[in-house]
Amino acid sequence: MANYGKTSGKNWAIFALVILLALAIFFGVVTEGFRNWDTNTWFGKKETDQSAVIDDEGNEMDSETVYALPRAMVYSPAVRGATPETTVTVKAVIEPADATNQLVDWEIAFVNPSSEWATGKTVTDYVSLDADNSLTATVTFKEAFGEQIQITVTSQDNSTYTDTCTVDCAQKLESTYVTYAAGSGLDGDAAVILNDASGTSSNWALLKMFLETDVQKVAQITHNTTQVYTIEDEYTTTVTIAPSAELLSKAQEINSAATSGSYNATAGITPNSDFFAQLLGEAFANESDLYELGKALDAKEVANPFIVTVTTTSTYTEDVTNTYYLAYTANDVGKPVTGIHFEDDTIIF
Repeated sequence: MANYGKTSGKNWAIFALVILLALAIFFGVVTEGFRNWDTNTWFGKKETDQSAVIDDEGNEMDSETVYALPRAMVYSPAVRGATPETTVTVKAVIEPADATNQLVDWEIAFVNPSSEWATGKTVTDYVSLDADNSLTATVTFKEAFGEQIQITVTSQDNSTYTDTCTVDCAQKLESTYVTYAAGSGLDGDAAVILNDASGTSSNWALLKMFLETDVQKVAQITHNTTQVYTIEDEYTTTVTIAPSAELLSKAQEINSAATSGSYNATAGITPNSDFFAQLLGEAFANESDLYELGKALDAKEVANPFIVTVTTTSTYTEDVTNTYYLAYTANDVGKPVTGIHFEDDTIIF
């Protein structure tokens, strides 16, 4: 009689060994011989926000190339997660190229060491210079700094011949905050805000309270940035509102002609029929369709009707795009006083 149990056990053991071998090979490859356990670099992935250095012409400098000493460099630190040290190598150029004495002296210092930010600080804690008397030096950027730094190289043969490189630190965007003013007659300047949490119960209610007016609720855009820098950046933000898949589905139940569109809310929101025409199509935004959609939203048949996309671009920060839901805090909004009178025309004592 055949012994299937013993054979089956051997097969499972072989199978397990094969799996373990495959896993070992896999991790050996992606971790570069079990040396790299940063999962963000596996499969060619990179951090979306890394430190970077650019020269005075806007070209990014890497750690693998030796660059002729530029007139200026700008350090653009990472703002999300730990900031790794960033290194570039620069080289001074002696004229004439066949000069007998090719030795130089390198120095690094704050441009204004007595400034409010630099006072009491050591420049090499932020940017260090590794150099001997040769023409090549390694510059290491460690963290953001708030006072310009200058690298100086001077010929040992003739100290009147010198060159400098100004090093700046760029301001970086951390987040973008958008609010929409409640408008005249309502208390609270931040009645409508953007919320990154789904299931926001006020998503429909906040639009509903504005439907009776064509007054635009002006956008107030705030850019939260790093606080330590020497160069201020400029930011451009666009805000668009689109219907969620659930809202579009509900609208198509009411009118099959409903289509998905978008509303540019960068300047503000005017939530009238044109708002819904842009979101769901001109054919949808008639009074009867909007009435039926309003009933469905009042019944909370759609949890998150509106999805807001906020995209910010700038010179020194990678484009940042976030998806939000509309929301507001009821305590921020109050009803205005529209008049005052006695309830009765006469008072009897």
